[in-house]
Amino acid sequence: MKDTIYIGWKRPQEGWIKLNSDDACKDLGHISGCGGIFRDADGQWIKGYTKKIVACDALHAEMWGVVFGYIDGLEGTF
Repeated sequence: MKDTIYIGWKRPQEGWIKLNSDDACKDLGHISGCGGIFRDADGQWIKGYTKKIVACDALHAEMWGVVFGYIDGLEGTF
């Protein structure tokens, strides 16, 4: 018997925004990309991004997703 795992999004505190990022790797990391989304406390989309990145493993692709999100956040006006 398989257990059901519920996955959900937790909203940030009022007045804050939240960044969720993810990555993808294919062909042993030869093709990699990342992306993310900024949402407010009501779950409304503010801004998103996608990036094709250099060949790397899933851990590094995940880190690149956070780095690009951080840079996007610093350059953004929310």
